[in-house]
Amino acid sequence: MSYQSALDALYQLQRFGIKLGLDTTKTLLSSLGNPHQHFKTVHIAGTNGKGSTAAILASILVATGYRTGLYTSPHLVDFSERIQVNGHPIPHERVEALIDRINASCPTSLRPTFFEFATAIAFCYFAEVNTEIGIVEVGMGGRFDSTNVLDPLVTIITNVELDHQKYLGDTIEAIAKEKCGIIQPNIPTVVGNVSPKALAVIQKTCSEQRSPLLQFGVDFQAIGSSASRFDFHGRRSSYSDLHCSLMGHHQVENAACALAAVEWLRDAGMTISEDDLREGLVSVQWPGRLECIANNPTVFLDGAHNPAAAASLAVFLAEHQREHSGNIILVIGMQKDKDMTSFFAPLIPLAHAVILTRSAHQQSASAEALAEQLPGRPMQLAYAASAEEAMMKAHDTAAREDTICVTGSLLLVGEVKAHVEGAPFSPLRG
Repeated sequence: MSYQSALDALYQLQRFGIKLGLDTTKTLLSSLGNPHQHFKTVHIAGTNGKGSTAAILASILVATGYRTGLYTSPHLVDFSERIQVNGHPIPHERVEALIDRINASCPTSLRPTFFEFATAIAFCYFAEVNTEIGIVEVGMGGRFDSTNVLDPLVTIITNVELDHQKYLGDTIEAIAKEKCGIIQPNIPTVVGNVSPKALAVIQKTCSEQRSPLLQFGVDFQAIGSSASRFDFHGRRSSYSDLHCSLMGHHQVENAACALAAVEWLRDAGMTISEDDLREGLVSVQWPGRLECIANNPTVFLDGAHNPAAAASLAVFLAEHQREHSGNIILVIGMQKDKDMTSFFAPLIPLAHAVILTRSAHQQSASAEALAEQLPGRPMQLAYAASAEEAMMKAHDTAAREDTICVTGSLLLVGEVKAHVEGAPFSPLRG
């Protein structure tokens, strides 16, 4: 079976939709010898920032010399991005072989979803290549997410905001409860900058589980001198003038969560030096999250897709515009189930021009549907039928000193990135 044929078969599992629950994953992993029990783990949940925090922590551990796995979702261009060891995506031939192996081991009565199967691939691969520690990002929620079969050294909840309400609930408290499902008895929990409503739920769960709690702003903090330089003060360690290569003030909070987790990993016997910690922060890469892919004009890709992420992006763009002048051109595409009006609110006032488009995914909203939710009309508004057409219109509009920002959906960001890099791209992704 070729790599593309293997992926086509895997993507067919999307017909089973999203299924919240752990029974299928546990049965599937059991049939494979429980590979997830063969390496240490850190488990990370959160509405925003969990992938960035995972990437930062993995980069630190790689710099330290540990054989480190990283499992995240979704991918931008190629499925293999989801499963990495020491920063290298899983080879295509291993994806093919593991799909064959899992199909052969899977009980005939079992019907795993795409994400359940992908999780099994990741855990099998990590065990196969003798990964020492796996940094595992929750797909959605936490309590019933198929990654929630781990016995981690530490858990992290980056933040709690409204998103995926269809599955997780329509209040901050309900969503916080779902994310708290990853909190394990006697396993420490690091929590980022969360609202009082979410914090109350997290504190209650940690108390019930006897999980030691480290809270951002109380037990650890990061004081930023700029969007990428900051001082960290933790439970046992303090560092000055740290530099994180990821852009945006919000990444300082994500880095602080990773550094707080490092202190717990040291308690668990892992050796992590200050020099390696600094190297990991400087060298971390996380594509599609305020990723600059071109200059003159500047082009940023950012997968923000909910109101809280849009607010963080707006802060960055406003600061960037003050420092570099020029106009901002937004290229926006979103999924149908997102809160478009609240997403647009902080961003549209910054824009000189807005180009509304859609990704190739069937759940992507049309440009016309997006336009109906605009809180006001920008100076220039255009529609585009595809990501490629949207970028052509953006470049036609932009001067050399301007900034183009593609946002609203990781699906759209992935299509633009593939187009720019000339890489093969598949729109069917979970």
